[in-house]
Formats: sequence, structure tokens, C-alpha cells
Amino acid sequence: MPKLSESQSIKVVLTAVFANFFVTIAKIFGWFISLSPSMLAEAIHSFADTSNQLLIYVGIRSSRGGPTKEHPFGKGQSRYLWNLISAAGIFFIGFGVTTYHGVHSLLDPHHGEYSVGLITVGILIFTFVVEFYAWYVAYKAVNADLDGRSYYQYLRYGDDPTAVGVFLEDSIAVIGVVIASIGIGLSSYFNSHVPDGVASIVIGLLIGIMAVILTLANARLLIDASIPQSDEEEIKEFIRSHGTIKSLVSMKTEILSPNRVRLSSEVEFDESQLIDEDAIANAHLAIEDESIENDKALRDLSAKQIAMVARHVNELEQQIFKKFPDIVTIDLEVK
Repeated sequence: MPKLSESQSIKVVLTAVFANFFVTIAKIFGWFISLSPSMLAEAIHSFADTSNQLLIYVGIRSSRGGPTKEHPFGKGQSRYLWNLISAAGIFFIGFGVTTYHGVHSLLDPHHGEYSVGLITVGILIFTFVVEFYAWYVAYKAVNADLDGRSYYQYLRYGDDPTAVGVFLEDSIAVIGVVIASIGIGLSSYFNSHVPDGVASIVIGLLIGIMAVILTLANARLLIDASIPQSDEEEIKEFIRSHGTIKSLVSMKTEILSPNRVRLSSEVEFDESQLIDEDAIANAHLAIEDESIENDKALRDLSAKQIAMVARHVNELEQQIFKKFPDIVTIDLEVK
């Protein structure tokens, strides 16, 4: 299954950061010229996107590094924490402020003739082109990683909502520019602030829906989410097919971070595969010949049997690691 590398995620995030930074400046300038509620909504939207994508980048950087004494399984989940903080910021700033301003513009509209200048039109075209480019970069990265899954499945069951989160933000940004353009155009045509105010509210609602989706996706991964059931079944089938396994008693998986999984399993070995016939025969001969005490012979035999079980456990773990590279730690119990 294709996996989105960290460098690809960083490229998607940084492209969005720089694109939204310049777009934010352009939209703020456009709002000063037009005093359009939807233009202000878009400016707030882009500012929120820029800030929150910077938080996502911080999350990627902080999640680097291997296990330590303080963090025995690494700090990979810090990426989900920063993504969650980012989603909360999008909700309160993007949705809250934008929707409030849209409602306020309807209840207390700016009086006077509503007109749209060429500078405003130029800003809308510029922001659409830049937002579309950032969206396309995210689209290519996410689409290459889908591996036959739908976008819903990718976000719902995947282990890295970073790139798809930026993809959603960029998608809403492109749609937002279109909605703002329609609102501004209709307000100019009808000389009414209502379409512009409605457009601002619609943009705010879209941002709010996206923020809730991203919050749920990252919160799931912070509370010990398992890998998809189809992937778990593949691991179970592999363990059951191992020659020494009599039965798989239980198995659990936990996503530690993108491309890193913890496996906990309890298995029952086939007793016939764990009997060292030569060791038993040698012990019997030693006892019969009285060349060794009974207790020592039994202790030696027990030690050899324990060593054999440990060897089979180690072999099974190594085969699992080789077959499933995303599994980085295994807790294997023997029934």
C-alpha cells in the first residue's frame, strides 16, 4: 500500500502556508477597497488557514525522533495533537469570526452604493489561481496515496490526516473564492449587501464543517485507534498460518503515528512443535544411567523447552516484522 512520506507531507503543508500567506495579504487589501463582507470572510479564512497550517508543520517537526526513556514509543502522536489544535483554531477563527461578521453585515449593512472595481476583480482572480495551485499540489499527493480508497475512507481510517487535512482546507479555500465572487457579483448587480453577507455566512459554515471533520479524524488517532479491519485480518491470517501456531487467542493493534503500528497478541502454540525429542531422550538416558540426578535432569530439560519456546516466539516476531513493515513493536503472549 502506498504511503505518503514525511517529505511529501511537508511539501504539501509549506506550499499551502506560502500560498495562503500571500492570498491573505491580497484579500485584506481587497477588503479595504471594497468593504465586502465575503472578502473579509475570505481574508479571515486565509489567515486562519495560514496560522493553522503552520501549526501542522510544527506538529510534523515535533513528531520526529525515535523512542526515548520518557517516550518509549516515540513522539509521533504529537502530530495528531497539533493537527487537533489546528482544527480547533479553524473552527473558532475561521467559522466563528467569519459567520459572525456575515450575520452582522446582514443585520447592520453598510449603506451606500455597492460597486466592484477592477482591483477587486483582479484580487479575486489572483487568489483563485494561487489557491488552486496549492489545492493541486495537495490533490496530487493525496490522490497518489489513496490506493483504491475513497477520500472518506482515507480520512476515516488512515493514520495520517495531515495531507488530506490540508487538501480539505485548500478545497474549501477554492470554493470560498468562487462563493465570494458570486456574492460580490450579485451584490454589485442588485446594489444590495444581502448576497455578499449570505456568501460570508456560507463560507463560514463550510469552514465549520471542515473543522469538525478534521477534529474527529485527529481525535480518533489520539485515543489509541486500531488499523483498518481488513489490515488486521491480513495479520491474523498470517499468524494463524504459521506452522507452530495452534490458535490465535486474541489480537489488538494501535496506531502510534503515521506508518507505525503496535501489535499485541496472545497465541497458543502447537505442543507437538515445541517438544524436543532429542532432549527428552537424552534426559531419560542420563536418569537411567544414573549419570545425573533426577532434579538436575528435569531442570535442564525444562530450560531447553523454555529456550525452544522463546526461539519460536522470536522467529514469529521477526517474520511479522518482515511481512508488515509498519509494525514496529510487538507484545506477544503465549497461552
